[in-house]
Amino acid sequence: MDTRRSRQSRNSRKHSQRKPPFYKDVWFWLFIVAVLFLFVPVIVPGSSDDTGTGHTKISQTASSKPSTKSDDADDSSDSGDDSDYDSDDSDEDTSSDTGKTSFGESMEFQSGEKVTVESAEDDNSIELLDAKDGEHPVAVKVTVENTKSSPLDFNPNSFDLYDSQNEIAELNAETYDNNIPDSIAAGKQATMVFYYGAKGSGPYSVTFGNATWE
Repeated sequence: MDTRRSRQSRNSRKHSQRKPPFYKDVWFWLFIVAVLFLFVPVIVPGSSDDTGTGHTKISQTASSKPSTKSDDADDSSDSGDDSDYDSDDSDEDTSSDTGKTSFGESMEFQSGEKVTVESAEDDNSIELLDAKDGEHPVAVKVTVENTKSSPLDFNPNSFDLYDSQNEIAELNAETYDNNIPDSIAAGKQATMVFYYGAKGSGPYSVTFGNATWE
């Protein structure tokens, strides 16, 4: 009898010391709630942000295509305008100071000169200075007008004389006895005669820049 009671008392103590199931513990549910608060906001907003970003990129790409086309059109039109402007400039540069013309005709140059080569003829009355063997004197008469608003530097060596065989003649130092100016005042002109020592015969041609008188 005493033994039975002792066993019952031990069993009752065991039952009293046994812990309740974990799912009945308040701290367990508090832990679950805390975990949900921590992880749910991270997962849901993250996925929504990625989706939103994807839509933003697509919309930006779609909207950029038309603007690119219009920009290309504007660039092409601008380049077309520039090419037209350049072609106009090139026409102006070549229209007045290049090509061939006749003696007595005038040619205007971008550098400010208006040049008229009057003639290029043999002149045996001239005694060349330090003439070389086979050279004979050729007189070239020119008029140079300064069309600029400032003085224009001048050098007779800018002119060249060629004989009928396209051989160049040499400007003779006797030329400088003809009062050749170093510069021409704005709006003024000077008429001068140059002397050349030529070995060939005429007809002669005279060049200044890219222009030729024949």
